[in-house]
Amino acid sequence: MTARARDHRQVDVAVVGGGAAGLLAATFAARAGASVLLLESAARPGAKIRVSGGGRCNVLPSRMNVEDFHTHGSVPAMRNVLAGWPLEDVRDHFERHLRVPLKVESTGKVFPASDSSRDVVEALLTDLDRSGAGLEAGARVLGIRPRESTFSLSIHGRGDLRASRVVLATGGRSLPKTGSDGAGYAFAADLGHSIVPTYPALVPLTTGDAGWTSLAGLAVPATLDVRVRDKRVARHHGDFLFTHQGFSGPVALDVSRWFTDPKMSADARLFAGWGEPGTDPATALDAGGARTVAAAIRDVLPRRLADAILARAEVEPATRLAELPRDARRRLRTLLTECPLPVSGSLGYAKAEVTAGGVPLSELHLGTLESRLAPGLFLAGEILDVTGRIGGFNFLWAWVTGRRAGEGAVASLGTVG
Repeated sequence: MTARARDHRQVDVAVVGGGAAGLLAATFAARAGASVLLLESAARPGAKIRVSGGGRCNVLPSRMNVEDFHTHGSVPAMRNVLAGWPLEDVRDHFERHLRVPLKVESTGKVFPASDSSRDVVEALLTDLDRSGAGLEAGARVLGIRPRESTFSLSIHGRGDLRASRVVLATGGRSLPKTGSDGAGYAFAADLGHSIVPTYPALVPLTTGDAGWTSLAGLAVPATLDVRVRDKRVARHHGDFLFTHQGFSGPVALDVSRWFTDPKMSADARLFAGWGEPGTDPATALDAGGARTVAAAIRDVLPRRLADAILARAEVEPATRLAELPRDARRRLRTLLTECPLPVSGSLGYAKAEVTAGGVPLSELHLGTLESRLAPGLFLAGEILDVTGRIGGFNFLWAWVTGRRAGEGAVASLGTVG
């Protein structure tokens, strides 16, 4: 092995995909002494990193628990992988090694102190170059074929590349404008893997109810409950945003997978409790006297939302609290604390932050992320069947699995054939 690939048509490790997972996989593989070539289909690597967090890049969470992630497979397997590079060590890597100062915001999200995703990408690219890895941008891989003890990668307009090991870090189908087209799933399937059916996650939801879409632009704190067959299966607190199409904001994105997963969406129902967690806006109805219902509810909710709830409850705003009929009081209390929100669908992959589903962890050796079905193939990042909630968790998964796959690929050299 050499520190840098002298012949780009034959390398020790080819990394397919120049996103978060691919950049780390290539860097750590090259640092371990392998000749490495990173293949990125776009003109510039790190497209999703650049647009994340509105261009600010929520690079990590400040705290992490396994419950912050979802897989259709084994939770202990997912925990095993996440434990391989503890959160505090990943943060240290960014601050001390990459020299990207970080800050923790009140939400618990970690951003670069500069509020610039460009600083994160440039630091990763600098580290990639320093490691000795090669980079080919605009290199679209068309196919990957096993050949004896190596792989042959067909690259559009550039012929074939031979590689002893391949790391698939192609991402999913979300945000296709960044170049994500789901090609990695086809590569993995062609090499023998099964694919857990994919669907958009962390995606704005839609509704056909004009009463809610008329509140577009209004942001409020909310508690969202998801019920499947009348059983609550999820509860999330956070900022909620009404849009022209439906519902968004961090809390809506966190529950969205229940409405995009084909196995769940038919039975999933969404309910909202308005206000900060632990508050009960319905207590505004408990006072009697001459005060109007509208005045009481507007004290605890934004006026537009208060008026929309009054309309849904069919209560005249000028009704005095002392004169509010029992049935009307019950309808209002329900709409204030467990308001049903009809969901008709989502904005799909075009607006989804991540893709759920993918290659099952059960088909990998967890210590290295090497395929059990195609020796010499390693997988990392969004292509795997693990999805984090909003708040930097999916980047954490990408950093952790990218490093493990890159180092795993080098450790396996000479053992497969």
